[in-house]
Amino acid sequence: MKKLSILLITTLAVFLISCDVLDTEPQASLDANTALTDGASAQAILLGAYSRMQVTPYYGAHFTLSPDLAADNARYQGFFDSQLEVNSGSVPISNLWISTAWVNMYRVVNIANLLIAEVPNVTDDAFSTRDRVLGEAYAIRALAYFDLLRVFGYHFDIASPYGMPLLLEPIENNDFNLIPDLERSSVAATYQQILSDLNTAIGLMEGYVNNTVMSYWGAVALRARVNLYAGNYGDAFDDADDVIENGPFALVEDVQDLFDTTSPTSESIFDLVFSDQDQSALYVFTFQRDEYNVDPDLTDAIEPDDERAGLFVFERGSDRPVKWSNPNNANNVKVLRLGEMFLIRSEAAVFDTNDPNAGLDDLNEIRDRAGLDDLDPFADLDEYVDALLQERRIELNYEGHRFFDLVRLDRFEDVLNRDAFRRAFPIPRDELQIQENLVQNPNYPTE
Repeated sequence: MKKLSILLITTLAVFLISCDVLDTEPQASLDANTALTDGASAQAILLGAYSRMQVTPYYGAHFTLSPDLAADNARYQGFFDSQLEVNSGSVPISNLWISTAWVNMYRVVNIANLLIAEVPNVTDDAFSTRDRVLGEAYAIRALAYFDLLRVFGYHFDIASPYGMPLLLEPIENNDFNLIPDLERSSVAATYQQILSDLNTAIGLMEGYVNNTVMSYWGAVALRARVNLYAGNYGDAFDDADDVIENGPFALVEDVQDLFDTTSPTSESIFDLVFSDQDQSALYVFTFQRDEYNVDPDLTDAIEPDDERAGLFVFERGSDRPVKWSNPNNANNVKVLRLGEMFLIRSEAAVFDTNDPNAGLDDLNEIRDRAGLDDLDPFADLDEYVDALLQERRIELNYEGHRFFDLVRLDRFEDVLNRDAFRRAFPIPRDELQIQENLVQNPNYPTE
């Protein structure tokens, strides 16, 4: 269990209120709308949002690792049914990971909702960071909704009705039954809300630089990623270009330097920070317990002389990702980093212009850092997508991208040999039982 900071302990009742979004029974605690009274309590609740992002079902382990396990980068060699199901590609509605991921992502949403609703009304002359706190809350809500959409929604189809339920007000007393008619929004409406939150966050946090929270540049970088997924390629290019050209970031000389330290690096846009006292479970699952081992298909895909081969070490009969090798579980999760921005700018340039070579320089920038030769010009878009997927696979492995990349770039069925409906995970059974108006994704059972 995570150790909370002293400041957070002083507002534990507030944190419990804002965390338990989807509990069917209300907690006995202070009313959520009266607990946020001053700048100190607002800061404490904001810390609670980051702490909730660190839990094992979210960035503390499974959301970081499962997109590789669900694809072809990782293989599960443990004994837990939930991970075996994810690895197999046949995820039932009772799967433990999707059930706990849904709950914890919405817990983050509800903490952000409390801040967004109440921070503007706080009367505290000493509250000098009001705009910053409010901006972070909007950015955090956007991140949580985007992650929900990628796992449970049809993020790959802007015309689809299968977006996410949009809860935009704090739930009083954690009583989820206060919202008896919860329904899914469309994918377009979900993207619109996410982008609206990011636009608001960016406006509130201009000039605020901090790579250990969702600050100004984190919001711009996330907007680049969201616009890319949504097919807004010109906007995605502009945001990625802004981060690369105007942000205070630089690629580290050796990609291994990103993961040899427990501190953020020059490439970090948003590191979710863990420490010896506030640990993740990434080392436990990838090294200590022999569970999320590297699929040989991933290491076989690494080109000769690619220095990123050093991101894997062979131990006890399997390759393991050096990215999460700190035995004290003080591995910062690279939620947003500059290397990804080059790949986003490349992809956005190509699909905005339909020119397969418009993003070649940015692909080669990442390859140069890895010690590889430049790529020759591409004959068509298919050749470009093959090269893009290769670079994203080797550069961003075990950082939570592979499954979503195969889905959105239309290679899911060919690469993984699975039915198309499994491009989205099912809505968990627990949520369907609570909310009769909550529609399941196509081809999955409802009970």
